[in-house]
Amino acid sequence: MSLEKKVNFDEVTDRRGTFCTQWDYIEDRFGEGTKDLTPFSISDMDFKSPQEIIEGSLKRIQHGVFGYTRWNHKEYKGAIKNWYKRRYKTEIEEDWIVYSPSVLFSISLTLETVVGRGGKVMTHTPRYDGFTKFLANYDLYEIKLIADENGDYQTNFDEIEKDFKDGVKAFLLCNPENPTGKVWKREEIKKLVSLCNEYGVLLISDDIHMDVARKEVTPVLKVSTENCVIYSSPTKTFNTPGFGGSYGIIPNKELREKFLYLLKDVYSVSSAAILGVLSTVIAYDKCEYWVDELNEYLTKNCEYVVKELNGYKGIKARVPEGTYLMWIDFESTGVSMGDLEKKLIEVGKVAIMGGKNYGDPNKLRLNVGASRSKVEKGVEGIKKAIDSLIK
Repeated sequence: MSLEKKVNFDEVTDRRGTFCTQWDYIEDRFGEGTKDLTPFSISDMDFKSPQEIIEGSLKRIQHGVFGYTRWNHKEYKGAIKNWYKRRYKTEIEEDWIVYSPSVLFSISLTLETVVGRGGKVMTHTPRYDGFTKFLANYDLYEIKLIADENGDYQTNFDEIEKDFKDGVKAFLLCNPENPTGKVWKREEIKKLVSLCNEYGVLLISDDIHMDVARKEVTPVLKVSTENCVIYSSPTKTFNTPGFGGSYGIIPNKELREKFLYLLKDVYSVSSAAILGVLSTVIAYDKCEYWVDELNEYLTKNCEYVVKELNGYKGIKARVPEGTYLMWIDFESTGVSMGDLEKKLIEVGKVAIMGGKNYGDPNKLRLNVGASRSKVEKGVEGIKKAIDSLIK
């Protein structure tokens, strides 16, 4: 078999003028007058999707008829089932799979079903800012992820158990975690699943970043199908969020039927986005090679950032275990993060999300899902900003 690379991730594609959230609407997040910055914010990538997805989508578009679309068929569910079996050695049943417009919608719907508004929900912090709005509807218990001496993030299982005894009904997990990039070890998953089973807590695992990892990912359903659900999508991996669509894997029949009832009969979601369904099938059936090459490229991007920034005037940077998001620590620099964020815009000419959006104001979340040339601009921008504050 040839080891020659099939994908040129160094290729730069201009995304401006495509209604692109990250490039065309920078000012929405960073303020008026920032539209000319280089953005590293929204968690999508600047890479073109696999050629197989592009060609398959074009063929479908050329058909010219875009009527209502079914997701409940073997091609869609079989592609998902086989992906978990091949890549994660995890056996799932096709009957467990459900479609949904997005992972966040699925999580919100499930919490509403299982917990009820005002009920007790637990999750980790720092956490993905997309959770923040719907979690405001619940009595939220937060467990802080603490980095050990090696920079590895650890949780507190004693604290989790204590809060489970206090009536927590659902635990919201990210695997890998956004923004810290932690990939949960199998032993950690087993411990958390055991606690959930003991106290009757539903474990909801957001696995949307699962394919982008530098160590083995253990889906919760590989450990247990009791009190566990997974919500995921190929959109992060294959850079197709604009196509829409996600899926859930819900082994419990009663919960699955409640979910589908609400989806169809309450929220009137019965037809799927055709390109979302089609791209899922193509991605999982034909594009595994692309994921392997993507991970290799992203790892090198992360290593480059660490080489350039770790130790630079007090900055701490490490290669995350998963995702294409780097969680960079500026606490030891002694600079005000407010001043730094201002200088990143004014001097560095880069748009990077501040850590306060995720629960830690001393960090920045840098998206390295882009060509090396763009990542170099990000590093240069950070250095210029720091240099302007530390002479």
